[in-house]
Amino acid sequence: MSDKFDAGLEALTALIDAENERQATDRNEATTRYQVIDTIVRDVLTWDDHAVVCEDKAGTGRIDYALGFPARQFLIEAKRENITFSLPAGVKHGVHSLKSLTHGAEAKALSDAVQQAMEYASSNGIQIAGVSNGHQLILFIGARVDGVPQSDGKALVFTSLEDMRTNFRALWDAASPEGIDNRTLLQRLVTTVSQPPLPLSARLPVYPGMKRRNELQADLEILGDLFLEDLAKIGDMRDQFLRDCYATSGALSQHASISKNILESRYAALDYEGTTEAVPAQGKRGLAPQLTRDMLATATNRRPIVLLGDVGVGKSTFIQRLVHVDAVELFSQAFTVYIDFGSSTTLADLREHVLTETIRQLSDLLGTSLNDNSFAQSVHRRALKEFDSSPSGQLREIDEKAYKIARLQFLQKLVDDRPGHIAASIKNIQTSRRKQVVVFLDNVDQRSTDDQDQVFLISNELASTWNATVFVTLRPETFYQSKRTGALSGYQSRVFTIAPPRADVVLTKRIQFALRNMHGISQGGLLPANVSVSSEKLETFLRMFEENLRTNKGLMSLIDNMASGNMRLALQFVSDFIGSSHVATGKMLEIIDRFGRYDVPVHEFLRALLYKDHEHFDPSASDIANVLRLRDSDGRAHFLIPLIVSFSQSRGDQVSGEGFVDAAEIFAFSQLLGFTDLQTKEALDQCIRERLLESTPRSIENRDRIFYRVTSAGVYTVRMLLGFFTYVDAIIVDTPITDRSVREDIHDAYTIKDRLSRAKVFKAYLDSQWDRIDDGDLPWNWTDISKVLQQDIDRVESKAVTPYERA
Repeated sequence: MSDKFDAGLEALTALIDAENERQATDRNEATTRYQVIDTIVRDVLTWDDHAVVCEDKAGTGRIDYALGFPARQFLIEAKRENITFSLPAGVKHGVHSLKSLTHGAEAKALSDAVQQAMEYASSNGIQIAGVSNGHQLILFIGARVDGVPQSDGKALVFTSLEDMRTNFRALWDAASPEGIDNRTLLQRLVTTVSQPPLPLSARLPVYPGMKRRNELQADLEILGDLFLEDLAKIGDMRDQFLRDCYATSGALSQHASISKNILESRYAALDYEGTTEAVPAQGKRGLAPQLTRDMLATATNRRPIVLLGDVGVGKSTFIQRLVHVDAVELFSQAFTVYIDFGSSTTLADLREHVLTETIRQLSDLLGTSLNDNSFAQSVHRRALKEFDSSPSGQLREIDEKAYKIARLQFLQKLVDDRPGHIAASIKNIQTSRRKQVVVFLDNVDQRSTDDQDQVFLISNELASTWNATVFVTLRPETFYQSKRTGALSGYQSRVFTIAPPRADVVLTKRIQFALRNMHGISQGGLLPANVSVSSEKLETFLRMFEENLRTNKGLMSLIDNMASGNMRLALQFVSDFIGSSHVATGKMLEIIDRFGRYDVPVHEFLRALLYKDHEHFDPSASDIANVLRLRDSDGRAHFLIPLIVSFSQSRGDQVSGEGFVDAAEIFAFSQLLGFTDLQTKEALDQCIRERLLESTPRSIENRDRIFYRVTSAGVYTVRMLLGFFTYVDAIIVDTPITDRSVREDIHDAYTIKDRLSRAKVFKAYLDSQWDRIDDGDLPWNWTDISKVLQQDIDRVESKAVTPYERA
């Protein structure tokens, strides 16, 4: 930054010198732009060419300079040189009120220019605006989201080019790309940061509160966790579980809300520009032949094998099945070291953890410690022979005791070099035991991007120095980004992809396995001692749910879309539902007993996911996103995430089969609706956090750019969940309301009557906020969702029998 700052100051000095030497002429607007303002923008403020658009269309007019990429962050309205901005007497560089600068007939030229710039800024969501005649520069807030009228704002004034040089630090901080990114001018001109009103949750005496389970629900929760999650961890049943429950990625889901092209091209970005050849690890006929070949050849190739897959697709299960079922003969001739980074979330030194775990596990497999003296002497026999022939070894003929001490110290030094000792131990194992060593570094994708980069580097170190087969699991987006610019950029990796199986297949297999083995586990004393409920009730519950997986399309659509290929999450959904305090479990079992079946309503399953163990919806605990939450006091922004998600879906279907949309297109779409770049950026960040969108970097025209792609969870949330009374009823407590009269009318509610009444008020408020958006030709329309929501409210109202019945 210092180099740019210095270059900018030098360019400004050169411009001033050139202007002082120039003979006075009446330059028109175009010439003023070309000779002066263009120099200020590109050379003085150092805006890159790709971030400068001149004559950018804005409604019926054009923006002289629209600056920023991928979003337009700053605009300048250029005027001809002889239009001098008349400033009040005594006004010098600094911050002044816009009203004082534009008041009176003398300030008409400046007033007109400011007004024009404000219109362009507000209609294009550009927060920072400026007007300039080449020698004067007035900077102010163009688009406001804090409710303050534009004309009531302040401006930063530079009265001349010399003034800009004298106060160059202020100019740079306000208008350079770095200054705009840091929003320095906003902080200087706005005394209070725009914050949304506090949501209802801030007024609740106990939030989010805990929802108590009855005895039946508590026992079913424990049993559900045991049979759906922990069963796989019971050693005696491991191999049977891996055979019966493993599901490969077969036919694509019929319930997905996104196009099949996107599902099929899940890892297409890996092959972009031919950077990596990625091979599916498993096909319809079993393991990929390349994988087993690489397992045998890896010790000589000295490269790790990368297993690539999104979070929760089953990489860990794939590894376990690979070792114990699919390639059991290969692994019977190997010592397998499995290091789980997911269960070691607090590790500070990842490399030390790998070394410690490898020594511990190899010691267990060998039946003797790697640090055992006899084993160490065997491992380092050659080094000890070299010691004996060295000058220190000659102590043996002079002082036997000194010789033994020196030799032991030499051996201890070899053992203390843990990487070298492990490498020598592996070589010894291969020669003496005739076994290969395989190391798995798993669940790395549950850690930060920096940790994933570090573990990948560790895997390369191990593969190149240990003569072992090394596997490492990574997320696709981390792999791709690091491959281009990070830790992976210097390595040619062998990559195998693991695509997610169908959620209904995984859940059905898991439930059937639990049902087949339930009796044996119950009789084997493996149930928790504090569980009093009979397993028959859980069996009834699971059989009911298995039937729903086959016949209940609405339920399966919810699970499949909200899991978005994350099988770990899909299993968690079912575990959350079984024994949920928000589900009338007793009533459900009574209906099954009476009629032989129970069709789970979508809203009933949704409640378990929304609330988890809490009385109220808590966005930090729920797997369901509140897409109406505000980040400022602009009520229109309730709809920004639904609009962005829907635009990404519609545009993604148009531009490529992979479904990726350039971030610049998303910013342009939202800014044309009047949303600022900051609002859009924060919305995109939430979309990524909440799994509504996924992102990937790509290199276009020699520049790295970010592309976004919609997920099924994103589409389902904005097109389906918003139409459910259950969803809206939950997120009301977490949604700031900008209208004070409505905010005062929104209270905590327990009876179905009060909750329905509250939802109607909330819906009417959202309708009024949507009226402020020009909804012509948009990919998503709240009016349509509002009608569906009203129908669901009517449905609940018609079925509400008692005042405490939950919807």
